[in-house]
Amino acid sequence: MRALPASKRLALAFALTQSTRELILADLHHRFPEASQDEIRRRFIARVLSRKEVIAAFGFDPREESH
Repeated sequence: MRALPASKRLALAFALTQSTRELILADLHHRFPEASQDEIRRRFIARVLSRKEVIAAFGFDPREESH
């Protein structure tokens, strides 16, 4: 990795981030097949951010909504 140019390392980091996002979304769709897109979005947010960040940025408490 160290031998790669910075642009290639950055591209790999973006690809890994996207892959992680897709895996989380696939898991949420699998676990909650009847969930609306809004519910999936809220569950995704609750999965990737801390409780404090979710409350501050989005105004809902994942603990109260069982996410």
